[in-house]
Amino acid sequence: FFLRWSFALVAHPGLRDPPSGALVDGVLSQAVKELIKESKKSLEERENACVDPTLAIPMIRKGCTPSGEGADSKRRAETVPEEANYEVVPVEAYGLAMLRGMGWKPGEGIGRIFNQVVKPRVNSLRPKGLGLGANLTEAQDLTPTGPSRMPRPDEQGKDKEDQPQGLVPGGAVMVLSGPHRGFYGKVEGLDPDNVRAMVRLAVGSQMVTVSEYCLRPVSQQEFDKKALDLRQQNRTASLRKTLRNQELHIQQDNSERKRKHLPDRQNGPAAKIEKAAPRSQHWLHRDLRVRFVDKMYKGGQYYNTKMIIEDVLSPDTCVCQTDEGRVLEGLREDMLETLVPKAEGDRVMVVLGPQAGRVGHLLSRDRARSQALVQLPRENQVVELHYDAVCQYTGPSDTDED
Repeated sequence: FFLRWSFALVAHPGLRDPPSGALVDGVLSQAVKELIKESKKSLEERENACVDPTLAIPMIRKGCTPSGEGADSKRRAETVPEEANYEVVPVEAYGLAMLRGMGWKPGEGIGRIFNQVVKPRVNSLRPKGLGLGANLTEAQDLTPTGPSRMPRPDEQGKDKEDQPQGLVPGGAVMVLSGPHRGFYGKVEGLDPDNVRAMVRLAVGSQMVTVSEYCLRPVSQQEFDKKALDLRQQNRTASLRKTLRNQELHIQQDNSERKRKHLPDRQNGPAAKIEKAAPRSQHWLHRDLRVRFVDKMYKGGQYYNTKMIIEDVLSPDTCVCQTDEGRVLEGLREDMLETLVPKAEGDRVMVVLGPQAGRVGHLLSRDRARSQALVQLPRENQVVELHYDAVCQYTGPSDTDED
């Protein structure tokens, strides 16, 4: 983009102001379209390229002198191929051409003593963009499977809405994984080289780039029915949150019962506290880095976005700022979720329980149990907390010593 803008400055010296947002989006969209066009053109040229089935690359025979001098010089000139011969051989035909140059012929046996026909092993190519550790069955599940018979004319109109169109521009899809999991959208464009698709989400009309292996083609009927219906998703998230709070209540009661029969270990180097406190206790605090989890707010535009709490207006209301600098006012506590950093040693704050408000350092975390091990320097104590009871802290370093 900046290279294009530099060319524009040379052609039009009067353009000295930085480009506006609309101009940036237009140039980026045009650049993506040109890249997709070039990629499709190269793929078509590769598919339409004809490979000579009798193409052979002769091998250098023994006794040929590199300098071309002596009795074998003529023989060397006839057998050694030139560099231009290698350049015209396609990459996919290079192996068979070398075998033909060594005397191999299809259907004839090889070997001097035990001459037999050996079937060559042909490795199946992996789809583009699929990593070495990925599962091919997931990619195969995306291939449409349906009846092979041709539909009758009276069935074509009905089946057109019931059957998915596939991963084509204008087709309806659902995101299977990633930050936009569960969202529906329409395919705006495809990038064959990187196996990615540009999808415009139905909620919020946001343009996102998603791997083709994370998309499931859906019918137009399913898209019209479920694309904008996020109430069921919110009800599911609310139910999951309620069950988690109930589980935390039970774990807290069990922990209190055990403490009545165990000796006091608060003075020890690594004391465990309860896993989490109920969510009835408010946890908002300035300088906390949180995650936005409300899909209904402004059409899901900020869903799964990380932001920092700039100010707390009330125990359950705050003002947040995104990484891009956008300020969101009047956000409720139930719209946000605590965020546990990935790197060990990052500063965190205990937001629930008897240690609420204390700042410490993250030692480790257990994703399977949703537990984090935190060291509190002031108390010289190591505690194990639930993800709901700890959050990443970005405030001043002397907060813990106040």
